[in-house]
Amino acid sequence: MKKLYILALIIFFASKSFAQTSSCAQTIRLAQSIYDQGRLHELEDLINRQLGKGDCSKSEQVSLLKLLTLSYIYLEEPKLADEKMLQLLETDHYFVINEAVDPAEFVALYNTFRTKPIYRIGAKLGVSASRPNVANSVTSVELAADSEYKYSFAILFGGAIDVPIHFRDKNDDTFTLHGELLYWQKKFEIDQKVDRGVNSDGKPLTNSLQAIETQNWLSLPLSLEYKFLEKNFNPYVAGGVAIDYLLGGKLRSERLRDDVTSVQEASYEIKEVRNPINVSALIAGGVKLKMGGGFFVAEVRYVHGLTNVNSTETVYDNQLEVWNQGYPDSIFKISSLAISGSYVINVFNPKKKKF
Repeated sequence: MKKLYILALIIFFASKSFAQTSSCAQTIRLAQSIYDQGRLHELEDLINRQLGKGDCSKSEQVSLLKLLTLSYIYLEEPKLADEKMLQLLETDHYFVINEAVDPAEFVALYNTFRTKPIYRIGAKLGVSASRPNVANSVTSVELAADSEYKYSFAILFGGAIDVPIHFRDKNDDTFTLHGELLYWQKKFEIDQKVDRGVNSDGKPLTNSLQAIETQNWLSLPLSLEYKFLEKNFNPYVAGGVAIDYLLGGKLRSERLRDDVTSVQEASYEIKEVRNPINVSALIAGGVKLKMGGGFFVAEVRYVHGLTNVNSTETVYDNQLEVWNQGYPDSIFKISSLAISGSYVINVFNPKKKKF
């Protein structure tokens, strides 16, 4: 009995759905026939009554609204034609005309409306590799020639927004203003070696410092994107600036001596000896793949520091770091190479253009 009850429910809902689809499809065929016969005055009541039922699919609504818009155009009712064209565009944001088939009057009316997205908004996730660019080397000991800074990987994530630039005579998105608000972690390694001469056996002695500095930034990158090819993957290049605010940072280090087995470990907060604001220039390249109601964006970006992360006034401020670990701050800028993926959705607001 239970199985029969479930089967009856399935048949009921299926028949109801079929009846709705059939009713709307029949109205479309009838409306098209009336339109083809030139009985345009009869379409308004027929179509509005069907749309009022609320049982048409999106494509069916578009078909009915298109016929009603055409009828108002030929009945010389421009205000009503505008209203129905706007309703059509609000029903289907991705509706496009076919200039080879659609009447010229309909194409002309469509072109008087804003049909592209006004902006896109979404989320971004990526990884970056950062490294200092030393502007002024500062040491408290004599460093060996093989001392160096090394790249280290860290994460970035946050929100993104695109604002396409639409020129009056075009409805494309060749240029796009792009902004982000990111949590951007920048990390690099320090490999510092000190030549201490030789021991009694003539073997060279060294002190070495292995350290990782992690900086946590709130980053506001702003750029202008240029789409240089009309392809499905929408390739683009971009240039701009990034303004960062330092949230915090830490230096973790280990000091080793060749003639001592113990390791001196230390961890220091570095926010107080770093400038709170950092400005960088950026260049980027990527692709935008259409996906659902928006785009998946894959991008490679290089960010080059323009301002020093620290200053000459603070290089010796951390006494434990300087004397215990032998590492005063050099004056440096920081640069990063990032690979990221993001997804942005289109946001529409169709309206009549003002010429």
